[in-house]
Amino acid sequence: MSSIDDAALSHLFKLARMQEETDPARRKKLITDLSKILDYFEQLQTVNTDTVVPLAGATELVNAWREDESTERTANQAATPELLRAPFPQHEQTHLKVPPVFE
Repeated sequence: MSSIDDAALSHLFKLARMQEETDPARRKKLITDLSKILDYFEQLQTVNTDTVVPLAGATELVNAWREDESTERTANQAATPELLRAPFPQHEQTHLKVPPVFE
């Protein structure tokens, strides 16, 4: 069993910038729980992972985004306020009107 004592618990509270627990029963439960967690990590370290291929991510999915391409305006055209408001059916001066999200 991993050894977490009262001094180590106080140090963890300080590192986590948490208010230190003063109730002796709660401190004992925290020490027991943290010791169980460390014991589990020790158990995991005994597993042979020599044949396991490391992953760069959790899945092997590839990026499904499309390539960027210019559509209606060329790179030389400036994005004017009128051009930016054009796709919105309703607008008032410089404000765009959109449907409500919550009703």
